[in-house]
Amino acid sequence: MSAVYSFIIVEDVALQREHLIDLLHSRLDLRLLQAFDNAEDAYLYLSDSATLVPDLIFLDIEMPEASGFNFLEAIQKLPSSPRVIITTAFAEYAVKGYDYDLSGYLLKPIEEEQLNKAIQKALRSLEQKDDSKPVTKQEAHLLIKSKSKWVKLAHEEILYLEGANVDVRIVTTGGTYVTRNRIKNLQQKLPRDHFMRIHDSFVVNLNHIRSYASNYTYLELRSAPEEGLKKLPVGPKYRDQFKESLSPE
Repeated sequence: MSAVYSFIIVEDVALQREHLIDLLHSRLDLRLLQAFDNAEDAYLYLSDSATLVPDLIFLDIEMPEASGFNFLEAIQKLPSSPRVIITTAFAEYAVKGYDYDLSGYLLKPIEEEQLNKAIQKALRSLEQKDDSKPVTKQEAHLLIKSKSKWVKLAHEEILYLEGANVDVRIVTTGGTYVTRNRIKNLQQKLPRDHFMRIHDSFVVNLNHIRSYASNYTYLELRSAPEEGLKKLPVGPKYRDQFKESLSPE
């Protein structure tokens, strides 16, 4: 089985961030861990000893407060050494980029062919560094930023995720957390054999399902004892997949 490499994105412009995520989504050998809109949050994430260290970083240069080069300087002091691919609209920084061990310097708008070339260069470097690198496993927890702190949620305690505009509400057996993200991005970080999209607004932990309607229009989740059952809708376009996964043979 081929190795799967993890990555993070540091890009302050939402449209550019989503464009890059879409380009990378088709690659089965890459998995998104987190996307950041500023360098400070990305650095705090990498410096947390509980964080799964990414293999690749896609980094913008021109960002408010701290530039990409400030970020590059800061992560030199960390024990991990992910490969870095610069994504920028400014060609004039290319010369300065030679001062760092970069795997690529891509100008926006990013073209898929050039992106894949830079990725292949980075992966070759990672393979040479450790030929015995195992397949990256999905971590047993989901790390999110809620309010002013990072919170680590074990997969088994997550009941469901509810998306609303730019926020996602994560309901667990121990409480509820709200994080600024897209439900699609968080779903990609969760194991597919346990978590399923059942609605445009909901991702559910299949292990917590207690019952579901015979016409597959809704399901009920086991939740905290004092709260009883929680009913969630199953959207029409998700029902076939839901039925296939849960209906009796």
